[in-house]
Amino acid sequence: PGREMAANASDADGDGENTDRHDSGSGSKAAKLYANIAVDYNAAKSNPFKRYVEEPTFASAVLGLGRPNTAQHRSSSDTCSVHPCSALSGQHVLDLGCGAGHYCRILKTDMDAAIVRGVDISEHMLAGAEQQETQTPLGIAYMCQDLLVPSAAANIVQTFGPPEKVDLVTAEYLIPYSANAKELRQVCTTAAALVKPGGGRFVSIVSLCSASIMAAHTKGHLESKDLGWAATWDGEPHDGMCVEMTLFAQNESSRCTFPNYLWSKESIEKALRSAGFAQVEWVSMVAGDNAPDVIKSAIDDIAKTPVGVFVARRL
Repeated sequence: PGREMAANASDADGDGENTDRHDSGSGSKAAKLYANIAVDYNAAKSNPFKRYVEEPTFASAVLGLGRPNTAQHRSSSDTCSVHPCSALSGQHVLDLGCGAGHYCRILKTDMDAAIVRGVDISEHMLAGAEQQETQTPLGIAYMCQDLLVPSAAANIVQTFGPPEKVDLVTAEYLIPYSANAKELRQVCTTAAALVKPGGGRFVSIVSLCSASIMAAHTKGHLESKDLGWAATWDGEPHDGMCVEMTLFAQNESSRCTFPNYLWSKESIEKALRSAGFAQVEWVSMVAGDNAPDVIKSAIDDIAKTPVGVFVARRL
């Protein structure tokens, strides 16, 4: 069903060509990139940082357990005790830049979202998502769409139908594909157009132009062996800089490398507020209770990882 809907949205003019998806240089580059690394990227889901820090932090933010980022690091045992299986009961969720549907399935199975829909530009990644849906049906629908173009929100609504605005929009590493400030604003505008006013939320994981990146100056390299990531770049670090991010699977059995544009928290917040989000909070990174001791003790490495999670609300 997801591929049928993607085809319908792509061929709105009936000519078999989705011109909208090719308007954005960054979007088309992302599609080609993930066509090449889809297998390795899925393998990197076992990456220690993603598995033991990123996923618990994302869950904390979605469940409303995350506190404002007043501390560099805390354990998930510091959060309130809420049964995750009922957290999103009755809510409609839209995952932008869903890839192979990893977080879509978490939102549905672990958090009990009523309706989950995923959008991505990569047909190769979506093929993996739809294969999983075929093998284990959860009622998740997918569509192919470039999210860096102005018509993205309208195309999504036309394809998926009601509700036009959802309770929760999520995005995992979508903003880092914004190659310039205009694209950054567009991503935020698309999210704002799809989330309900009056308390609807946009929760996103982003790579950041962080203090640790800026402190590295022209060294052009930052890494954590324990957490399994590395970032490399040329020249002086700056807001909107392009870096090559490498994720290593558990025990470095495989890896994938891809470009990310790193924006500062200030630039991201500015884009969010201009798009119509009234509140923006950053959630502290969380090491999950199931994390190995080597991860829980890697406080400095967690703090220097150029990744953040924010919760933006429409009032």
